[in-house]
Amino acid sequence: MLIFLRKTGRILRLIGWFLYRAAGAHVRRLGKNPDDRIRLAAREARDWARGILKILNIQVHVHGEIPQSQGVLIVSNHLGYLDILVHASLMGVRFAPKQEIRSWPFLGWYVGLSCPVWIDRKSPAKSRRTLEEFEKTMRLGIPLIVYPEGTSTDGLHGLRPFKSTPFEAVIKDRRPLLPMITTYRVPAGSMNPAWFGDQELLPHLWELLGLERIQADLYLSAPIRPEGSDRKELAAKTREIMLQSYREHTGIGEVE
Repeated sequence: MLIFLRKTGRILRLIGWFLYRAAGAHVRRLGKNPDDRIRLAAREARDWARGILKILNIQVHVHGEIPQSQGVLIVSNHLGYLDILVHASLMGVRFAPKQEIRSWPFLGWYVGLSCPVWIDRKSPAKSRRTLEEFEKTMRLGIPLIVYPEGTSTDGLHGLRPFKSTPFEAVIKDRRPLLPMITTYRVPAGSMNPAWFGDQELLPHLWELLGLERIQADLYLSAPIRPEGSDRKELAAKTREIMLQSYREHTGIGEVE
């Protein structure tokens, strides 16, 4: 009974928070040019996320230094939809989610409000346009976050191979790249908050709403600059640094 009340109470608070923030977001964007809308959306995504994390009792612990340079590419492992909230709360960021997320209940709408760079993996012809949008985002001084594994995992078996395409975005302007490992901790015996594989979204979300608390740990490595590297070399270097951090902070070695 207590868990059911926790779930329903959180749902009601989330609906109220969404309506309150959405109304304000639309008013604030009136009359803004496209670039200013993107900047504003990144800041709003941070404020939205912090409110949602408070409702869900998700506590974020940052280990390492957040770089002063705002036009940075953040590279993280991916554990599911919670990452969107946790990473947005860190700083005002712009996401690069897959096109399919647009159809997700609530979350698709929420991500859309952040003016993301939607990725259509079924259309290679759009890759050049996507890369240009990546570069533009960082030139505007907005951090961009990507998940180069290309899918979410359970967080218990190392990192999947990286897709190198996103790393091209920092090559030309030699923008800094920030490797980051994300982990979640929950009370003993609770569900794994990671959403991966063929799990259905709504049943997973309903169960997650009942968790008493979640601790998110973000482990930031030193920024990397792509001096003399092509995108494949940079992807491999970044993955190795992240694997070392993953092993250090989780005690889990890579499982092929």
